Amino acid sequence: MPGDNDNNLLVTRLTQLEDREAIKELKAAYARGADAVFNNPGHESAVALSELFTQNGVLDLGGFGRFEGRPALLNAFENILPQGTQWSTHYILSPIIEFTAEDKAKATWYFRIESVPAGEGATPIAIFGNYTDKYRKTPGGWKIRETLTGYFIPPA
Repeated sequence: MPGDNDNNLLVTRLTQLEDREAIKELKAAYARGADAVFNNPGHESAVALSELFTQNGVLDLGGFGRFEGRPALLNAFENILPQGTQWSTHYILSPIIEFTAEDKAKATWYFRIESVPAGEGATPIAIFGNYTDKYRKTPGGWKIRETLTGYFIPPA
């Protein structure tokens, strides 16, 4: 017959599995939200993507800009980033997720983004890289606290 310690361990493991899946779904929502910002730009898609971040969330896209706080993120998603891209699809995979506290986690992911830059006659490009994320569990569920973007350059 299991004791209290066994039950506590099971509850902890189940909670962590549920949280892990919630973080994976959050990152999938980020991928789809980022695509919506480029493929269907406007206020609605920008708000939906910005709401995946905490109020003081950070998105660092390297040479594409660094945006801190929900107002800056909303402005980037609605007015800045769509100016440079006319279409994209994000593939995000290979998560390694670590819980650093009951309400905090960090993760790394690989990505491949198929994109068509803005401009007449632009041709599709592939962008490869990784995300290093920090997450925070809020009363509304898991949110992105910080995303740092790194880019891979394939050999010529």
